[in-house]
Amino acid sequence: MADPIRQLAEHKLIILHLVQKMGISLSNSEICQFLLNKEYMNYFSVQQYLAELVDAGWLEKSKEHNNTRYTLTDDGEDVINYFQNHVSESVKEDISIYVKENSKRIRAEYAVTANYFPEFNGDFLVKCGLCDDDGAPLMEISVSVVSKQQAQQICRNWRKNVSHFYGSFLTSLVVSDDPIPTEFKARLENFPEPNPEEQN
Repeated sequence: MADPIRQLAEHKLIILHLVQKMGISLSNSEICQFLLNKEYMNYFSVQQYLAELVDAGWLEKSKEHNNTRYTLTDDGEDVINYFQNHVSESVKEDISIYVKENSKRIRAEYAVTANYFPEFNGDFLVKCGLCDDDGAPLMEISVSVVSKQQAQQICRNWRKNVSHFYGSFLTSLVVSDDPIPTEFKARLENFPEPNPEEQN
């Protein structure tokens, strides 16, 4: 009776160790791809363990663009740090190799975000973002549009052309046509005297 329980615990620790070593949120498909390719467990077991890890508060589940992602929580971090010696060295090595070979690709895929949400007035709020390799935001924009089709098109265009948008927008912000030195100098015309008639 102890063996199945021990195996269940080990399988959950493998998932936690994988997410921890990757250092970013992992999609359901990425987790499955690794675990199934290595034949550590079957698809249905993976889904069961993921659900149980979320219920336990060790993984946090989120959805983005019809893609489910899992992030290690602080409690999950404590659990895997405490019990990582229960994960075999061969499995740890397989995870290290997988992370080394796929981390750059996965981080690049997760660096660009584009989602839309219906609003109460019938419009759609589109949120687009770009992050660096550590997940820190480089750029975030939100725009409201009148149709779902427009929202979807913005998301597609953002994902496809984000490098161009980011470079163009940043250039527009930092380039100046003003020959005057860039340091700020308060000028009288910037702060006009209040109109006495408007104050009354």
